[in-house]
Amino acid sequence: MDYENEILRTANLLIKEYGEMAPPAALIRADQLSERGDFSGRKVWLRIAQIAEDLLSEHPPAGTSIH
Repeated sequence: MDYENEILRTANLLIKEYGEMAPPAALIRADQLSERGDFSGRKVWLRIAQIAEDLLSEHPPAGTSIH
């Protein structure tokens, strides 16, 4: 499984667990990692937050299409 698939999978799991609170939950985790000095981990969790937000959005992100 590649990196982006893992991020998508994690975002979906967060949505299943937290619903609409998934993006803020991912942002909290990103902040925790930043406080520990784990900036690469922070970057991953910021991406997870963005993907979760996109998945919960009623409108697809610009430049994407729904199949």
